[in-house]
Amino acid sequence: MTRKIGKIFGNYDEFDFLILKELRNQAKIPIRSLANKTGLHPNTLLQRIKKLEKDGIIVKYAAELNYAKLGFDLHAIIFIEVTHKAHKEWDVAKELGSIPEILALYSITGDYDIVAIVKTKNNESLSKIIRELSKRDYITRTYTHVVLYAYKHSYEFNPFNGMMITER
Repeated sequence: MTRKIGKIFGNYDEFDFLILKELRNQAKIPIRSLANKTGLHPNTLLQRIKKLEKDGIIVKYAAELNYAKLGFDLHAIIFIEVTHKAHKEWDVAKELGSIPEILALYSITGDYDIVAIVKTKNNESLSKIIRELSKRDYITRTYTHVVLYAYKHSYEFNPFNGMMITER
């Protein structure tokens, strides 16, 4: 007897979430292995993956790097306050986002307007980034924290690991 799979969220069912779970854990998983885990025929599986890509659910396949092994040992969080006018303009975010050492840039609430997550080689290069930021007339102040240790990384986040999805 075949069990009917219902929709879990929008147009996505248990199979879609199982595919996402496995791809999030290992994006380079061979299609045959993924087919075995999901119980789907490889062609059906590929169609579902293409739909998830087309729908913008799967945005990108990327390698997660160990930056420390590449010499980028310093991880910092920089809180940035900008002028009221600059806060409303997207060009500011684009400009700040173009700084190569900034991994992520977020608009936030609270005492500051923007938070930048930075990976750089050392204190000297971090100081150079902070000096560069302070030259911009729309930045009124910055507040920097150096990360001593990361207990969890963004690539470890997989919301599907906690879902009650049965592997086939």
